[in-house]
Amino acid sequence: MRSPWKSIAAEGALLIGALLLQQTLVRWIALGSIRPDIPLIALTAIALRRGPVAGLYAGMALGLIQDVYAIDTLGANALASCLVGYGLGFFEDKVVKSMPATRLLLLGIALLVHDGVFYLAMGFRGGFFWSALIRETVPSAVYTLLVGAAIFYFFARFRPTET
Repeated sequence: MRSPWKSIAAEGALLIGALLLQQTLVRWIALGSIRPDIPLIALTAIALRRGPVAGLYAGMALGLIQDVYAIDTLGANALASCLVGYGLGFFEDKVVKSMPATRLLLLGIALLVHDGVFYLAMGFRGGFFWSALIRETVPSAVYTLLVGAAIFYFFARFRPTET
């Protein structure tokens, strides 16, 4: 059994790695203004593996780091990521044996909830809210789901199988 500190260190490294990839690699694989949200894929993986409390803490850490880079949105990413991490944690592997398709469905819902909460926290209302959701969130969510499917498939090959 792994030490809890090793798990926390590994998950912290996963979040930092996801943030670094978001700042470097995503520029080259972006389709215009449509970019995958790699940190949210990492948050989804952590919350589904470790549960609601770990998802909450990982979401808070991720959101605070993202808010530091975008000072005009201070607090919006932290709030959205916290809620998403906590909510996803209720579908933890110990509670719900999720298939890859279920993980992608949960990732898609997480993307919509995250951006919805983020836009509301930013003060978007009415037409601005729906316009941002349709023009920015939906295309990015589709791209993130494609990238997430590849990542989940790749890492599923390394998970121990039950006998």
